[in-house]
Amino acid sequence: MTYIIIGLGSFGLALAERLTAMGHDVFGVDTSMELVEEYKDIITTTMCLNIMDSNALKALPLKDADEVIVTLSENADSSLWVCALLKQAGVNRLVARATSLVHQTVLESMGIDEVITPERSAAELWALSSEMAAIKGAYIVSETYQILEVDIPSILEGQSITEANIEQNFGIKLIAIKRMLEKKNFLGTESNYFEVVIPDENFKFVTNDRLVIYGDNVHLNQMKKALYK
Repeated sequence: MTYIIIGLGSFGLALAERLTAMGHDVFGVDTSMELVEEYKDIITTTMCLNIMDSNALKALPLKDADEVIVTLSENADSSLWVCALLKQAGVNRLVARATSLVHQTVLESMGIDEVITPERSAAELWALSSEMAAIKGAYIVSETYQILEVDIPSILEGQSITEANIEQNFGIKLIAIKRMLEKKNFLGTESNYFEVVIPDENFKFVTNDRLVIYGDNVHLNQMKKALYK
């Protein structure tokens, strides 16, 4: 896929770097030539443009991009102006970062395809992991439903899926199981990574497994209290 990321601050850079590493074509755009030069070797393409100028934006492959992401954070007015120009240009999909509730509300009223709040998402994950160290990842589906990635509770180690009976006992959905495996990098050093495994009737949980589970807050909290003591 082709992405255009406007704004190479900390979040925009991290996103551009990750998408490039995943094999996507990424255009990283910023008004700072210094940033553009600094990151040119880690992003597919970097461009220095006056993003407030509609004619300058035309130098970008707007029609060919699958997604344009505006990550500007220092000035909400600049973000709104650039989003208005991109909406006018008819980009395929427009995503914008909001830095406040007012900013988010205005972006949503403009009909932006998706508004993201990375600081809030990071805070939610930190709050959850602070509450329980076993939580390694989270996606807040709604105010009452979550998807959590959690370390296997020690009480379930050695049990089969049937014996653990997680879904029936706690009213939650087991989406996936991730198992820690080892591999050697090009230097010959061993490192750990997690791989999704498809269990059969003989599958048993082992130390360092992770569960990806889905459910409402009430049932998830009941499971936490019962299994993580």
